[in-house]
Amino acid sequence: MPEDLYVLVALGARYVFAALMVLIVLRAWRITLIDSRRAGLLRRMSPQTGLSGELLVLDGEENARRGMRYPVIREGMIGASRRSDIRIRHASVKRKHAYFQLTRDGLFVQARPGAAMRDGHGRPAETLLLPDGAEFSLGRVRLLLVLNDPTVPPEQAEIDDEAEAPDEADDLFLESAPRR
Repeated sequence: MPEDLYVLVALGARYVFAALMVLIVLRAWRITLIDSRRAGLLRRMSPQTGLSGELLVLDGEENARRGMRYPVIREGMIGASRRSDIRIRHASVKRKHAYFQLTRDGLFVQARPGAAMRDGHGRPAETLLLPDGAEFSLGRVRLLLVLNDPTVPPEQAEIDDEAEAPDEADDLFLESAPRR
C-alpha cells in the first residue's frame, strides 16, 4: 500500500471512530432519558402497577444516599443482590437481608439470620410490623416507609372487589344468556 494512501486511510479511520464514539454516547443518553421518563410514569401510576409504597433513605452513604427512594411491592426480598426485589447497594446490607410482606396492619419485615435490623428506636429486631411512616434500619441504612394508601390494604381491596354485587350490565348478560 502506498504511504500516501495509508495516511489518508488512517486519518479517515480516526474520524470514523470519533463519530462512532459520539453516536454511542448520544444513544446512551437517549436511552437514559427514555428510561427515566418511563420510571417517572410508573411512579405516578403506582397504585395501578401493584406498587404499595416506597422506602425513603433517611441516613446512608455509598450507593444508598440520603433521599433515595426504593419502590415497595406487596412482598419480596430486601438485599444487595440483583435478584432482590428492593436492592439497597450498601456494604452493611447483605445480599439477602430481609423478607417483607404487606399485611392489613402494615409492612411485615423479617430479617434473615445474621442480618442486622433495628426498629425506629435503634433496638435490634428480627421481625418488625411497620405502619405507614415508620422508621427502621437495615445494616447502617436508616429507612422510612411511605405507603401509598395505608387506609385500604391491597388484600382488603381485592376482597371488596370480589364481594361486590353484580351491576345492571351483569344482570342483563345473565338474562340474555342461553339456558341449557
